Amino acid sequence: MKFVGERQLKATRAAPEKFTGGNVWETSALEELRPDGLRALRFSYEPGARSCWHVHDGEQALYILSGRGVVTRWGETTGREVGPGDWVHVEPGEKHWHGAMADTTFEHLAVTATGATHWYESVSDQEYRASHGTETGSAGQAEGGDAG
Repeated sequence: MKFVGERQLKATRAAPEKFTGGNVWETSALEELRPDGLRALRFSYEPGARSCWHVHDGEQALYILSGRGVVTRWGETTGREVGPGDWVHVEPGEKHWHGAMADTTFEHLAVTATGATHWYESVSDQEYRASHGTETGSAGQAEGGDAG
């Protein structure tokens, strides 16, 4: 068992080849205890900043701490707006991106169960603007309407 206190955590600039549209800071809260094991990070985005398209080998959970963001799946033009208290459960192999809305910062925890993260192309400005379409609201209004 390992305990990690907030005072032990240090934020660093996220790798620029994995993010676009502005600065993103990452803080590693839980590091893998075994190869490709569970890990948890906190990401803080400037307005308009977002990840590149990426895929996880294992499941990932996002928990939104502050601000407003958008999460978009491959093959869908419009993303889902998320805010404080929302959860997003990403399936293994599901290509997606997430980032801040254009007018606010965005902060979330990312807990990834196992495996690597595979990074792909940047989210274009056109894709980013299109993601802010009419499908907005809390993550609790996800497909099927099951909020809990």
